[in-house]
Amino acid sequence: MLHTVLFTSDIHGNESQYRKLVEYAVEISAKSIVIGGDIAPLSLPYDQIISGQRVFLEEKLPKLLSPLKDGLVDSKVFLMMGNDDCAANLDVLEANDPAVFTLIHGKRTPLTPEYDIVGYSYVPITPFGIKDWEKFDFSEVPKNLAENYEQRKTVNYELSGYKSSSGVWEKFRFASDVEKEDSIQKDLLSNMYCQNAGRTIYVFHTPPNNTNLDRVYDGSHVGSMALSLFIEEHQPYLSLHGHVHETVDCSGSHRQEVGDTLCLAAGNNPHSSELAILVFDLHNPRNVTRIII
Repeated sequence: MLHTVLFTSDIHGNESQYRKLVEYAVEISAKSIVIGGDIAPLSLPYDQIISGQRVFLEEKLPKLLSPLKDGLVDSKVFLMMGNDDCAANLDVLEANDPAVFTLIHGKRTPLTPEYDIVGYSYVPITPFGIKDWEKFDFSEVPKNLAENYEQRKTVNYELSGYKSSSGVWEKFRFASDVEKEDSIQKDLLSNMYCQNAGRTIYVFHTPPNNTNLDRVYDGSHVGSMALSLFIEEHQPYLSLHGHVHETVDCSGSHRQEVGDTLCLAAGNNPHSSELAILVFDLHNPRNVTRIII
């Protein structure tokens, strides 16, 4: 039976894009609607980002998504935060009405009797200021990647920034000893991520490194090396990615094969009135279509 999945990411509170997402989902009778992180607005005064995102998540997001309950009674929305969403407001999403959406970061949720969906919001450390959803990529660096990883850290890792966890911005700096204890690599070793990979749809806000899905305007790659190794080893049924808005424009493709795993990114531009989405049948994801609406 056809199970239409609609995927996008990085809407960043763009209400026009949310409305287009809902309208198109109803139009095509999507069974699952997946939003892969960076869901709240960032274009706010610095001292209003935390509170402004909270208002959006409490008041606006449910209203924007609720028409799906009327138009698609049996469909579900799955979403999670991304690196530009303030973790101080995670409690808002955790207290959501499950009829409106299901939060997927750090959780394994049945999508169908055959398939699960799992989410992961963290990205490798970025040059940007919000550090709520950033981690070192590796705790134990493979020898063949050591040189590239050290180079990445000198070019792309800004260790100082701010965390929102207390509800106000607090200065934060990644300590070097944290790297051995806490990383994307370590998170992905947990059984929750490793189990039943061949029957799991993974939603990672970060893309895998050195692919069509992690290329920025200067041509460099900014994805997760640890995630690339995870996909190579465990060969998920499917992986969906966001974070790098421009990657499809830069690489010319919204897809990448990693072994037998198909990895996809919508490449959505949150500053546009147009929305980039991916549409596919859960049972035949390689026949995916990228649509701009």
